[in-house]
Amino acid sequence: MNNSYEDIVNTLPHSMTLPEQDGGEVPSLEDAIRHINNMDFSPIQKKLTSKDPLLCRCWSAVEAEIAIQYYRNFLFLNKKYLPTHPIIPPLLEVDEIWHHHLLDTRQYMTDSMAIFGYYFHHYPYFGTRGNDDLNNLKAAFEESQKLHELEFGSRMISVWGPPE
Repeated sequence: MNNSYEDIVNTLPHSMTLPEQDGGEVPSLEDAIRHINNMDFSPIQKKLTSKDPLLCRCWSAVEAEIAIQYYRNFLFLNKKYLPTHPIIPPLLEVDEIWHHHLLDTRQYMTDSMAIFGYYFHHYPYFGTRGNDDLNNLKAAFEESQKLHELEFGSRMISVWGPPE
C-alpha cells in the first residue's frame, strides 16, 4: 500500500474536516485544553470497572485511568491538528472510551461544543470496509502515533496488552 495520508483521507465518506462556522465562537486551543483537563470521566471509569453484565469486559482501574488519559490526549490532538490531519484514529481502548462518552449524549454535546465549537463526529467503520481500508486505518493510526509522540513524548501502548 502506497497511499499518502491525503489519499487515505479521501477514501472516507466523510472526514473530520472543520465544518463551515455559522458565526459561532470557536474555542481557542487554550480554552479547549482547560475544558479537556477538567472533564469528569468518573462515571465512565466507574461503569467500565464495574461488574455490569452489559459490558463485554470489566476493566481494571489502571486500564481505565490510562485509557481515559489517552482519550484526553486524543481530543487535544484532534483540536490542535484537525486542519492538517482530518483523520486521527484512536487506539482501540481509546475508541471504547469515546463510545462511552458518546453514549452520554448531552454531556458529549456539551464537551464537543466546548472543545471544538461543533459536534465532533465519530465514523466507526474505518478499517472495516476491506483489506485496503484496514491497511489505510493502520497507516493513519501511525500518523496518530507520531502526533502523540510529538506532543506527549511517547507512543500509545495497548492498555489491554497483546491479544490472546
